[in-house]
Amino acid sequence: MNRPVRGVFAQLVLVIALVLVGTIVLAVLLGRELTSRPPTVQLLHSIDAFAESVEALDRDQPAARTLELLRSNGLEVRTDPPVADSDQLSPWFSLIESRARNVLGDREVVAGRSARGDVLWLKLDTTQPLWVAFAQGARVGARQFSVLLLAGCALLVWLAAAYFARRLALPLRELAAAAPALMRGEDVGLGGAGAPREVRELQSVLLRASSEVREAASERVLMLAGISHDLRTPLTRVQYALALLPGTDPDLLEGMERDIGEIDAILSQFIAYARDGRDEAIETVDLAETCRNALAAAAFDWEIELAPQAPVRGRPMALLRAIENLVGNAERHGEPIFALSLQRGGDAWRIEIADQGPGLSADAARRARQPFVHDDSAGGTGLGLAIVERIARQHHGELQLHANTPRGLRAVLLLRDA
Repeated sequence: MNRPVRGVFAQLVLVIALVLVGTIVLAVLLGRELTSRPPTVQLLHSIDAFAESVEALDRDQPAARTLELLRSNGLEVRTDPPVADSDQLSPWFSLIESRARNVLGDREVVAGRSARGDVLWLKLDTTQPLWVAFAQGARVGARQFSVLLLAGCALLVWLAAAYFARRLALPLRELAAAAPALMRGEDVGLGGAGAPREVRELQSVLLRASSEVREAASERVLMLAGISHDLRTPLTRVQYALALLPGTDPDLLEGMERDIGEIDAILSQFIAYARDGRDEAIETVDLAETCRNALAAAAFDWEIELAPQAPVRGRPMALLRAIENLVGNAERHGEPIFALSLQRGGDAWRIEIADQGPGLSADAARRARQPFVHDDSAGGTGLGLAIVERIARQHHGELQLHANTPRGLRAVLLLRDA
């Protein structure tokens, strides 16, 4: 299953956050190793020296005097063994406990809790075994301040990085939104001097490519229009001459006139396909009225079911051409009964055109939307459905071809605001 790809901004922020977390963890580990180890070892050696001094002093005086001397100097002393409480120790003091066992050698040490907080109990080798408590020397407030300072710095760095990441991603988002206008050859400003150089270069390349494509399309339309004009003029003369010929077989005359009309229709389809319709202005169009206009020249009777009004932002002539092509395609390749319906379906208008003809297989329906694919026995250019599908895409919709139960074809045109 493919997961959705995050945007550039989200990916940059995630990468920065991961780098910061890794940096903080590394800083904590290195800081604990480089800054806490030497002082801790030095402190433990001092404790060991203190214990040796007390033990030497105890050998020259009564045990009670040693106990009194220690307590009078503010040390917590006990004669019975303390209870180990390693699970309740802070991480910092757990580190001190593990190092104490390595530095103090054979001396017995027990880590636990007392009224003074975390303490390390050290057993003295005196006449009367004594346990002396050494409280945690590091100040908790200082450590908390250090942690908060580190977290605050990381947050500030992350916010600054997120700000610059957004500045990088925003022009790309603007470029994506302006892409349709760029492809129409319009000069769209994107962020001005604030946009990255690469984005401005991409915009320039898209504008240049769009301009070249539009020029090529204009030249193609102009060439086809010239061909159409040059061919239609002699076709008109031939049609006029046929009408003036005396004694012409009526069936032959009708067939020749039908062929001339077919040639004229083919030329119109070629020109319609060459024009992509993007130059037509977008305005509010009533699809219900457009459907009625498309059926005005229909050769058969149609069953009609239209919404009272169907407003959509689109290109009027392109939409009319699309519906006319579907109507003409149904009448050319299908059979009565013909039906057209216009209803709202979700966020799109749904135009459905059905007939009772032979219909199309799924593979034939897929190929029918490709340019110049048509049934030779039925005539036509094979451009009608290709034009409809392109107009549907321009209006953020699509053309669907389905089987019409029990027989026939059902063409569904989905249209949204262009």
